[in-house]
Amino acid sequence: MNIFTIFQNDFIYHDFQPLFEMNGHQTLYAYEGLLRNKFNENPESVFQSAMKANILYKLDTLSISKALETFAENGLKECKLFLNIYITTILHPNFHTYFYNLMKKHPEIKGRLVLEINESSAEELWQNPLLKESLKELKQFGVWYAIDDFGQGTSSIKKSIEYEPEIIKLDRYFAMNLAQDEKKQRFLAFFNQFYGKDTLIVLEGIETQQDMKVAEEIGITIGQGFYLGKPSRLLA
Repeated sequence: MNIFTIFQNDFIYHDFQPLFEMNGHQTLYAYEGLLRNKFNENPESVFQSAMKANILYKLDTLSISKALETFAENGLKECKLFLNIYITTILHPNFHTYFYNLMKKHPEIKGRLVLEINESSAEELWQNPLLKESLKELKQFGVWYAIDDFGQGTSSIKKSIEYEPEIIKLDRYFAMNLAQDEKKQRFLAFFNQFYGKDTLIVLEGIETQQDMKVAEEIGITIGQGFYLGKPSRLLA
């Protein structure tokens, strides 16, 4: 696949995976928009190709725009929308103009958009002083942000304290065999006690009923994973 074909022929779309409140009733809380393409190429490979071709910003913003458009077309006015974004996109000199125009086009999303920043992004990007300023500017549109894949990087706790995200998405590692792993259970209980009052905790990668029940008993706020719902196209 030639990475430029995606732009020329509009070959990308999004699947959406549900996130549920862990309240005993699995109340729908949000959807996460996940980039897909008609070539069935791995999305990470597509972004890596865009990075090498120096068009990552173009692909990232196109993905955000198309996901929002699909979400709006399906009339989902109650739940939130989670979208992944690269730190380099947030820091791009054209991003805030792009985002302002995007919000003018989709005013219905104000207060319901959550931007996910991957925790394992390069450390020098996290340390860029412009990042905090840029995130602060997005607050005028009611944007929340989440640290994604929390636990993969080397300074997770430091980032969570310094950046005060509204949401932390725990890496799927913590959900794997949770029902049988007492150490993971103790860690999640501690984590939830430490962050739960100020931050929404999302546990990714829940794949069994047993793991879901244990996460719920521990007090995890939001769950996501194949057991709760696989990524799929939205139906109006």
